Amino acid sequence: MTDLPADAVPPEALRVVATIPTDPARAADAGAALAALAAASREEEGCFAYDVYESTSAPGTFVTVEAWRSQADMDAHMATPHLAEAFTVLGPLVAGDIALHPLRAV
Repeated sequence: MTDLPADAVPPEALRVVATIPTDPARAADAGAALAALAAASREEEGCFAYDVYESTSAPGTFVTVEAWRSQADMDAHMATPHLAEAFTVLGPLVAGDIALHPLRAV
């Protein structure tokens, strides 16, 4: 985790949005797994922000909004045990394609 205040994300940060469609009947289970993932991810070196939301227009669809110091930090995140653990729970709940959207400012 970085030493910046929680609301301070440098403009050069790598921002990523992911959409994760899950079975709406199991949204509580998916939400709990994603909340645990977010909490652990916020403690990672290079993580400026990691928030999880559930869509109000598409129940069971979760969105993560992340900010990383670099691509290398995000790549390291993708290999963490807590990400693998979350997807052990999420795997059978996923109901569609997970989409990762690295963003650039315009």
